[in-house]
Amino acid sequence: MVLKIEYILIPITIILILSIIGINPSSKPATSSREDREVLFKNFYLFELKTDIEGKKVLADEAIKHTNYLDLREVNLSDENGHNILSTRAVYEDGAVFMKDDIKFTRNDGLTFATKDLSYDFKKEKIETFSSFILDFNGSRIKGDNLEYNMKAKNISADDIEASIILESKS
Repeated sequence: MVLKIEYILIPITIILILSIIGINPSSKPATSSREDREVLFKNFYLFELKTDIEGKKVLADEAIKHTNYLDLREVNLSDENGHNILSTRAVYEDGAVFMKDDIKFTRNDGLTFATKDLSYDFKKEKIETFSSFILDFNGSRIKGDNLEYNMKAKNISADDIEASIILESKS
């Protein structure tokens, strides 16, 4: 008995045609297997230039430029009004800085506070914390939650305040 090749090729061709029709191939856009990281900077410095005064400065040990934001480590942020913020981690995105872990804020008149997270909106010149804080000023200590500091109006507000206030007499 001789087997002709046509008898084998015809069923194979029919199976291939049915499988192609049944699979229904579709086109999908290609995705990158890499993350959105673009550049890694060591000893990162960012300065705002103004005509008469020194503007805001951001200093970081390390900065990773992503597509839409900067991820900063060991951050020192200062501005022209004498405000200084130190943080171990920060994210800069759309004109605002979001900080986490061991944040210390100081003002040139001696006001300081420490917290675990902070949001600083450069356009509104507003600082907000979403956790507890400890504020020290002229020997007084204030503890509370959800601090808001408007830098333009120099207003500070907070929730659940516990204070130990020391008044100095003027002699």
